[in-house]
Amino acid sequence: MPTTPKTLRAGIAFIFSALIATSAIADDPNLPTTVPSGVKIVLADDANNAASLLKLSGEYDKLAADVSFANFTSGPLRLEAIRAGAAQVGAVGDVPPILAHFSGAEVVIVGVVVTEGPSTIIATAPDSGIKELKDLKGKKVGINPGTAQQAIVFRNLKASGLKPDDIQPINLGLAEFADALRAGQIDAAVLKQPDRARYLKSVAGTGAREINDAAGGHKNLKILYAAKSALADPAQAAAIRDLVVHWYRAHLWKNENAETWSKDYLVKDQRLSADDAQAVIAAESGKSYIPDWKGEIIPRQQDTINLLQAAGNFKGKELKAEDEFDHRFDGLNEKSKSAAELHTNG
Repeated sequence: MPTTPKTLRAGIAFIFSALIATSAIADDPNLPTTVPSGVKIVLADDANNAASLLKLSGEYDKLAADVSFANFTSGPLRLEAIRAGAAQVGAVGDVPPILAHFSGAEVVIVGVVVTEGPSTIIATAPDSGIKELKDLKGKKVGINPGTAQQAIVFRNLKASGLKPDDIQPINLGLAEFADALRAGQIDAAVLKQPDRARYLKSVAGTGAREINDAAGGHKNLKILYAAKSALADPAQAAAIRDLVVHWYRAHLWKNENAETWSKDYLVKDQRLSADDAQAVIAAESGKSYIPDWKGEIIPRQQDTINLLQAAGNFKGKELKAEDEFDHRFDGLNEKSKSAAELHTNG
């Protein structure tokens, strides 16, 4: 069939419209990109993790805004820092955004990275008698409500045929878990790295161990969320967009630079021994990647909401995972242009 000018124009129009749609998905035109001089952002961090990732990868020096960091030991504490205006952005796991959603905290997700491997799993107390997940029945398990660690416990219980009522939950701060395990105040708790490596080294030979997750026991989400008040300001929204792009690039840098991460963050900054640092690296066995929000992350987040509500948390309110996201950031990735790349004249 011969091509007529009319069909040619129609084909060009279709391709052009598809390109526009793709561009809109990749970079929402409603998301500001210009970062004026003097814009400041505080990121509520965990054990210097985000700060070290950005600095070691070289991405920190490319940020358009003046970004500083403040450490807090748990997601709920980072949320409180944002609520108090002490930070605009927080680095968290999957549950703190649900807590923020439930409590009306006006904080939304702007960036998500998936990591793979047993980086955050259950550890047991000396002589607890726990050898596998089903042995948690009747045991005292450390819980920090509103954290990713809480969801990890519940996922593993469900996968093992147990219910939250089958354990004795002991509410503690995340920083208290290791000492409570050593003292026998609890029988098990979820410990992240590098805390788990430090704890297991301190109780070597006592029967304390780590218990592998059941399939799907830990979804390994690393999330940046931000205050809606900051996102409503065009200058800060643009600075946060720029931060997310560089944060994505830093995570993918880490995939290929495990040795530098081990030496300069785990050993120098976190004071792990070289052997313990290698244990941490081994636990992060897969490659980090930037996921699709609609196809992967929002359904995952809804599953977590359903799991926690079935266990009696966040009662009395219907929570839709899609409401936890600022969808203007959907489609950003490491290939998205930073503020400096978009505005080469400053």
